[in-house]
Amino acid sequence: MAFLLSVISAASSLISEQSWRAGGVTLLWPTNGFLMGYLLCAPRRRWPAYLAIGFLVDLGVNLLLGESWASPYLALCNMVEVGLAVALMYRSISSPPDLTQRKQLTALILYGMVVAPAVASGLAALTSLLFAHHSSPYLRHQFLLFRTWYLADALGAATVTPLYWSYRFRVGYNSRSWGERIGLFLLVIAATLLVFLQSRVPLLFLLLPVLLLLGVRLGLAASALGLLMVSVIGGLLTTWGHGPAMLIQNSTLAFRDLSLQIFIAIAMLLLYIAEVVTSESTRLQLSLKASESRFRLLAESSRDIIVMLGLHGERLYVSPAITEVLGWQPQEILAETFRDRVHPEDAQKLTQLLEDCAAGKPTRPLAYRSRTKGGEYHWLETNPRLYHDPLTGEPAGIVSILRDVAERKTAEEELARAFRMVQNLASIDGLTSIANRRLFDETLEREWRRAVRDGRQLSLVLLDVDHFKLYNDLYGHLSGDDCLRQIAESIRNVVTRAADLAARYGGEEFALILPNTDRNGALKICNEILAAVRKRSIVHNANPHAVVTVSAGCVTCIARDDSSYRIALEAADAALYRAKALGRNRVEVAHSADGSCGDPTSPQLPPSNAVSS
Repeated sequence: MAFLLSVISAASSLISEQSWRAGGVTLLWPTNGFLMGYLLCAPRRRWPAYLAIGFLVDLGVNLLLGESWASPYLALCNMVEVGLAVALMYRSISSPPDLTQRKQLTALILYGMVVAPAVASGLAALTSLLFAHHSSPYLRHQFLLFRTWYLADALGAATVTPLYWSYRFRVGYNSRSWGERIGLFLLVIAATLLVFLQSRVPLLFLLLPVLLLLGVRLGLAASALGLLMVSVIGGLLTTWGHGPAMLIQNSTLAFRDLSLQIFIAIAMLLLYIAEVVTSESTRLQLSLKASESRFRLLAESSRDIIVMLGLHGERLYVSPAITEVLGWQPQEILAETFRDRVHPEDAQKLTQLLEDCAAGKPTRPLAYRSRTKGGEYHWLETNPRLYHDPLTGEPAGIVSILRDVAERKTAEEELARAFRMVQNLASIDGLTSIANRRLFDETLEREWRRAVRDGRQLSLVLLDVDHFKLYNDLYGHLSGDDCLRQIAESIRNVVTRAADLAARYGGEEFALILPNTDRNGALKICNEILAAVRKRSIVHNANPHAVVTVSAGCVTCIARDDSSYRIALEAADAALYRAKALGRNRVEVAHSADGSCGDPTSPQLPPSNAVSS
């Protein structure tokens, strides 16, 4: 890094020396931009070392240029600029950097080209304060020094930092051929020479379309390299007395350099903004194509017919499933309105359904008859939905799923299976493959409300594996996991009603929700589970029974508006605690005198029914 930094700094100084001798300024200073890009790709713990190396390199170059008294201070100003820029930018720049992202380009422009160079330029402009008085000419000199330093460093960061990142992360030029790359860069060089080798006509504007073509074809890194070429060639020719800047009457070389810097800065902004807009448009198009591909894949793979209609009933899209179900090709259906192939007796009902849907009214599925290509009528079911424009929010059309009613059960089973697969990600315990705590809580709240509405009984059961910690200590956690899976399987074999829910409540605890189940039914299920677990004969030498057993706490409630399912949980938990305290491998049932849920230890309740397994 130190060698490359030295080479860049020395080369920049040699190129700029001719301009300095002729009274000009440094057009572009690349060293800080290079070091800035290097640091943003390096671990932050190494930043102080790299800044120290940069300081020494900068100090050596300044000493060689004869700035002995100010060299340490100027080198320090450069490192302050680099350090401030990377400190402000590193949270916004990704790895690898992508300046086609609006946030990252904004960070480079704001911090790397505005804030940090302005601070460093302000500090550099103070170099003569110890040796001069505050006269007006002096203050004007300080302003010129600030402007010179600022523009050179800002343009250096704008061009060299993206170039370094392009090299560092091997970012190509948009996968173009080598012939096209070389041809475009030669075009930039030729256009630059054409503009700057003559001083009669102001042709500077010709460079903009050439640079824009370069950026569109090869990307942002190529734009930065093209700007660097224009800066070097244009700067040297301007120093030698050529180029459009010579048309400015009675101007100094410094003023002509300033005009070239302003042009490069404007061109840079235009090119970079155009690249961001182009990249965003490209990403949007790719996203739209991916979305369209997914939609077509789903539509063409589905056995249901997907139809998109306008608000007035005209067909906009029909999926290929129409051929399998009715025999028509999608193009044949698109050429007609939906009424043309509907049975006369069903046409009015379907028309009313679509009109209600377009008006935003709630609709229900409708079964109707549609004519096949063979001439007979086939029963379909439609369930239209209104969709809206994502930008305006206004109704844009109707999407309808047409289903062959004869195969409805099969199709519904497939959809339910697919839905369950998706739902498993959030609702199924990964170890035991039964419901998790989240699904248990949601189901309990829903079933409680239903029990309040219907006035039916609801039973809850909490189960806990006896001496499970000792089991893990004796046989290891892998065996513990297998034990929990076997217990869950035993519970699943007993709890078979569709309305019931078995869930892993947490750790070695399980829970059951048994809607419309009285005390005797819940007790029967608990005893069957305890027996099924014992029957598995899972060896457990730390258990008095020598096999794995479970304890259960059960409560049966009649839910009321003034009660809460949390009371039922607390009652079941207290019953479970009592089962554990009374020797484990048993069921304890909590049931209040008036049929509502309560604490089994409350004095107003009769003695709890303890059932030993």
